[in-house]
Amino acid sequence: HAIIYMNWDYLAGFIDGEGSIIISPPRIRLYISNTNREVLEKIRNFVNCGKVYEINMKNRNKKWNDQYCWTICSHKDVLKILINLRGKLVVKKEVCEKAIIYIENKRWQRDYLSKKELIRYKELKSSRKLAKELGVSQFSVLKYLKKYKLYLS
Repeated sequence: HAIIYMNWDYLAGFIDGEGSIIISPPRIRLYISNTNREVLEKIRNFVNCGKVYEINMKNRNKKWNDQYCWTICSHKDVLKILINLRGKLVVKKEVCEKAIIYIENKRWQRDYLSKKELIRYKELKSSRKLAKELGVSQFSVLKYLKKYKLYLS
């Protein structure tokens, strides 16, 4: 086992080479897959968040090593990490900035969907389409439609 000294520069290089910053509104997540579970656990311990698990690959070649993944989906945790990586990433510099801007401009207030915005549901007749248009989750749209009693009969 090699000794791994974890710091933000190491993590930036690892994400640039092996990782992904995935922006799929309303979701943003960080993802690294690797055959070395130990390094992914060290990353998870260093940033104090996320989850490491084995990737179940069907039809896998018997000669291949086991594959593991570290992922974070919480916007609060993703933002904390990306702010620490800002200025250190090279390959993923632009997507890092886009993700930070997206999360910082996301609506976080308690009643973040107004009745006025949700009226469009009657026109679109689809909570999925409305969620995409508003840049929020379909779950949030459904929750607020119920709250404001705006379901179509």
